[in-house]
Amino acid sequence: MPSMTNDDATRAVIDKLGDQPGETLTPERVEAIQTAMHEDLGRFINNTSYFVLGSYGEEERPRLEAVRDQLASDAAASNSDDGVDAFLMDDILDVSEFFTSKFKLLVSYADHIVGVYEHSQGGHAWEAGYIDQPTYRDRMRAFYRTYETEEEQYAVYDGMFAHYLLSMERVDRAYTWTTPEELRDYIEDAYAPD
Repeated sequence: MPSMTNDDATRAVIDKLGDQPGETLTPERVEAIQTAMHEDLGRFINNTSYFVLGSYGEEERPRLEAVRDQLASDAAASNSDDGVDAFLMDDILDVSEFFTSKFKLLVSYADHIVGVYEHSQGGHAWEAGYIDQPTYRDRMRAFYRTYETEEEQYAVYDGMFAHYLLSMERVDRAYTWTTPEELRDYIEDAYAPD
C-alpha cells in the first residue's frame, strides 16, 4: 500500500465507514474515529499488516493469539525495514457501532488475511463469506483444523463452510492442521520471506 499521512488515512477511514449501510457518522463518531486512528488504527496503515480471523471461543482464542504473535515475531526476526502489525479484530479500538462495519474496514486495509478455523459456528463463518470474493482472495489464506474421523469433520464444518474451504484449497490458499505445532509450521511456511 502506498504511504499515507495520518490525516489522509483518517479521512479514508471516515469515508469508508460513511459508505457502510446503517452507519451514522455523528460528530462524536468522527471524533472517535480520529482518536482510534491516532491511538490504534494508524499503527498498521503504513505497516505490513496481518489480520487474524477465527473463533474467539475460550478454547480457540489462544491459538489465534499464538498465530498473531508468531506472525509479528517471525516478521520482526526477518530484519526487514518494514513495520509489521499482526492483530485480532478486538485488538483494534472500536471505530463503529457495528462489528460488521469495523470488520469491513479492517479487512480492506489488511495486507494479509489469515483465517484460523476449527469449526463453522460463530461470526467467523460470516467473515469467511464476506471475504470470499476476488477483492480479498489473493490476500487470504485459510488454515483449518482437521479431525480424526470423517464424522467429526462433518460435525464441525457445515456444508457451506466446508465448500468455502474446498474452494480455497483449489486455489492453493488453504492448509490443514491437527495440532498447534502443525499450525505453527504451516503459518511459518506460508508467510516465509521470499
